[in-house]
Amino acid sequence: MPNATILVVDDDAFFRTFCSEVLRGEGHTVHAAGSGAAALELLASTGASLILADIYMPEMTGLELLESIKARNPSVDVVIMTGYASIDTAVQALKSGAADYLRKPFAAEELTVVVASTLAQRRLYQENERLKLQLDLYEMTRSFSSLEAPYRVLELGLGALCRVCECDSGVYLHSGDELQYMALLHHQGMEEATAEAARDALITKGLRLLRHSDDVTPVGRARLGRILGDVGGSVLRDALLVPLQPAGASIGMFVLFRGNDGGRFHTQNLDTARFLERQIELSYMNARRVQDARQLAYIDSLTDLYNARYLDKALEEHIQAADATQSRFSVLFLDLDSFKVVNDLHGHLTGGKTLIEVSRILKAAVRDEDTLIRYGGDEFTVLLPRTDAVGAREVAERIREAVRRHVFLGREGLDIRLTTSVGVATYPDDATTRETLLEQADQAMYRNKELTRDAVYSARSP
Repeated sequence: MPNATILVVDDDAFFRTFCSEVLRGEGHTVHAAGSGAAALELLASTGASLILADIYMPEMTGLELLESIKARNPSVDVVIMTGYASIDTAVQALKSGAADYLRKPFAAEELTVVVASTLAQRRLYQENERLKLQLDLYEMTRSFSSLEAPYRVLELGLGALCRVCECDSGVYLHSGDELQYMALLHHQGMEEATAEAARDALITKGLRLLRHSDDVTPVGRARLGRILGDVGGSVLRDALLVPLQPAGASIGMFVLFRGNDGGRFHTQNLDTARFLERQIELSYMNARRVQDARQLAYIDSLTDLYNARYLDKALEEHIQAADATQSRFSVLFLDLDSFKVVNDLHGHLTGGKTLIEVSRILKAAVRDEDTLIRYGGDEFTVLLPRTDAVGAREVAERIREAVRRHVFLGREGLDIRLTTSVGVATYPDDATTRETLLEQADQAMYRNKELTRDAVYSARSP
């Protein structure tokens, strides 16, 4: 990648030196600062085009530095470096204008990829900035560039492509890993039945064309007619294929159509589509990063299950789904019996490994659609959609038996045995709000621990 002037800002001397040496090895000019104030002084004198800033620094945080830099020179890109625990702040940094973020600790390869990607995006923007038309198009993309939902970027991107390429209608086909399984995600300017028929024809008779179209490609009406047959009549005459390839990986295809009065696509249409395609890709990837960062904020770092922060959100979604379908769902509240003894006898590291094995038992005992949450410590919650009290007790008994039979850390020469107490509550039979539903399951679990342990109690158990 071309040489760039980069400023590394971190009060940690190790990371400051590590990043500087890696980037100098890539041919960049690198300056380093130990504080935000020093960074602003260096920025003024060095003219750095990219800044790597730690999120937590004395006197001035990475977010405050980001705001100050964007106020002085919006064209300077900022990549935030953050630890796992500050993932929410990384999300805020992306929303405040950061180009990307790196989660500490990171490898040299990850650093160079993120820097290369950020510089490539900046070069693309600068090249497009020279042309008036492309600047106007960039303004158009602002309607979806700040979106946090990837599917909305694709939906608005389809509409924008149809407008600027003077097309009457279009579809977006999402390919995933296999083109022959392209799903129709969005369509515009045509009936859904027509869009589905066009999709079916494209992935049967036009699959070879789709596979080999790695650039914006016009399709004349003679060839399109052989693919579509009588689908769409005079509405679908000429087509423009616009592949979506963020980070070089093909994920889908925009197919834009003109009718009888549209005529053929000219060079300006192709250039415009290429520019807008790149902006859609950047917006899509940014939305994915925000989405991924939000997802990480809901993940328990030890067990990879959801954490307690996700519980309220999940409960609300399950209640809405149950109300919409007039169905029930159940909540299990689990607590490991005498787990403190494991930590006292074997230490917290062994206790952590034991909890990881518990999470694997839970995953094996439930369906893919069920939601597993580590509530805290040795407590877990399971949300079971479309499950009544009887079905929930069956799942709870299956979990209880699996935990009781399991020998924990047997491969490490230990023989740890555990039991679990489970409380069960069902919506809307036992409660009609998320707070009372969780409270009912929690209280059932505590009655269990006080009276018997190693059992399943329901909210209505005496």
